[in-house]
Amino acid sequence: MQSKTRLYRLMFGFFIVLALVAGCGAPTQTAAPVQQPQAVAPAAQPQAPAPQQVPAAPQQQAPAAQPAFDMNAAVDKYISTLPDGFNGIAPAKLQEQMAAAKPFILDVREAKELQDGGFIEGAVNIPIRQVLKNLDKLPAKDQPIVVYCGIGHRGGIVLEALNLLGYTNVKSLSNGFTAWKEANLPVVTGEPMAAKAGTAPQVDAAMLAALDKYLSALPDGFNGVAPAKLQEQMAAAKPFILDVREAKELQDNGFIAGAVNIPMRSLTKSLDKLPQDKTAPIVVYCAIGHRGALALTALNLMGYTNVKSLSGGFNAWKKANLPVVTG
Repeated sequence: MQSKTRLYRLMFGFFIVLALVAGCGAPTQTAAPVQQPQAVAPAAQPQAPAPQQVPAAPQQQAPAAQPAFDMNAAVDKYISTLPDGFNGIAPAKLQEQMAAAKPFILDVREAKELQDGGFIEGAVNIPIRQVLKNLDKLPAKDQPIVVYCGIGHRGGIVLEALNLLGYTNVKSLSNGFTAWKEANLPVVTGEPMAAKAGTAPQVDAAMLAALDKYLSALPDGFNGVAPAKLQEQMAAAKPFILDVREAKELQDNGFIAGAVNIPMRSLTKSLDKLPQDKTAPIVVYCAIGHRGALALTALNLMGYTNVKSLSGGFNAWKKANLPVVTG
């Protein structure tokens, strides 16, 4: 009996030990960490193509400002650089040239003057007020041109206008058609040569407009004054008398009483010697009227509005037996 009890105890103990061994030997299961759901990245949206960069248009640079038209500067340069002889030509010299170089002869008188008194053979007639409207009828700017009128006054005005426009080979017939006839040179009658139209040369547009306005508006008489008329004015209105001859000419031949002498090429640099009021009456003269016409034109273009030129110049004054001062 005790043996069985002892056997049962041994078996129970064995099973206890076996259970403990089984419990201790089993591997311990580590709990798996809970997996957090991963955030699913949103599907990439198709990107709109980047707008193409349109290259900026190149900035237009403003054209360089053109220098303002300066008539005073142009006239000053012209008057100051006039050559000896002042671009006048004597009748006999013109006849020689006509036999050789064949210059273009420009008669700037009115048509009736040609009908009444004749003209130089081969001359083309364009009245003074129309000359700059007909540049296409003149030769090239470097070709020889001789311009004439009745006594040289209008010829001098047109000479200066063409020179200012860039014509480099222009002369004016000294004392005009009157001197040509007095030299017994050939005169023809009838219809003058018709001017042939060609291509107008390139000239300064502003200068052309100003000169054409001036010539087109010239009054009857073309701002000339006869010696007797000047003497009357001197007794009343007392105009400013301007002598543009060289000093030696006054010493040799005398001058008009009260005249102020400013040689032609010094005129535009001596404006302080003229009346400050540009509307004041001025009468300019030279020997025969050629330089007087140039000075008249220059002063008119520079804003002097009441200028006259002595027709025929100092020679006409003396021929009329009007008073002359010497010394």
